[in-house]
Amino acid sequence: MASEPRPQVHPVAPVEGGFGFALTVDVEEWYHTCLVPGYVRPGMRPVLRNELDRLLPDLLETLARTGRSATFFVLGEVAERLPRRIQEIAATGHEVASHGHLHLRASDRLPAEFAADVRRSKAILEDLIGEPVEGYRAPEWSLRGLGNVRLPLVAAAGFRYDSSLAPYLLSGHPGNPRSVSRLVWPGGELLEFPPLYLGSFLRLPAGSIPGRLLPPELLVRAARAHQAKRGLPVFVVHPWELTGEPTPGPLKGLARFVHETGRLHFPPRFRHVLAALPWTTLRAAAGLAPAAREEPTERVRAERARVAV
Repeated sequence: MASEPRPQVHPVAPVEGGFGFALTVDVEEWYHTCLVPGYVRPGMRPVLRNELDRLLPDLLETLARTGRSATFFVLGEVAERLPRRIQEIAATGHEVASHGHLHLRASDRLPAEFAADVRRSKAILEDLIGEPVEGYRAPEWSLRGLGNVRLPLVAAAGFRYDSSLAPYLLSGHPGNPRSVSRLVWPGGELLEFPPLYLGSFLRLPAGSIPGRLLPPELLVRAARAHQAKRGLPVFVVHPWELTGEPTPGPLKGLARFVHETGRLHFPPRFRHVLAALPWTTLRAAAGLAPAAREEPTERVRAERARVAV
């Protein structure tokens, strides 16, 4: 498949006083792993234990206790099952963004299928919280690079920003932006907010396995250093990482390694990171004013009507 022309990439300077520190939460169940295809497709999924209904209130309480806020990238599938929990996220001052509808790799889907997925998730979330949903993050960072034909479709769906392009190997590409950038194509644009990484040559994600294993002081130091260089540190966490318990269902091989490594000892490390810096939403950290709610277009109304059936 031919690649979309790469966008023009324009680094974005911080607002006066510098960017803030952005905390982001990928709202998905422990079984939403692309490494187990039968778990991420609802029609193939066996009966598995759900945990978000209890984990989300616990996380909201932790954030309230520490005076922190976050951007929650919510799966549409989760929002349909737990609408009140998603409304609670917005009602307590956090930002709701989209993680797509199903937790399927973007690059494994045809562009038309991907576009329908992101439009569906946006419509579901906006109907639930009653305000525009401006941000998107692909499951498993699966847009991968700047030349992906699906990236402009995120802008076309009405999103203001994306946080899917990791600037390191495996999950992304070293050529991806390292800090806030404006991506411009003919007829569309997006702000890109890449996740925080560690090191300059051998870049490692500040989240996932390295984030769970490394001393929290190192994560805090990396965030401060990135912000001091006029960057916007974007920290990433999943509710299932914060249980302090083993995975409550069957995972094998690489999926089990990814989910279990460092898991049991991560909650106190996360609380240390949380307390050390003034974490806030992506929108607030970037100095973006919330978009005004507009009357939906005919296309949006049709999409909302379709997903409501």
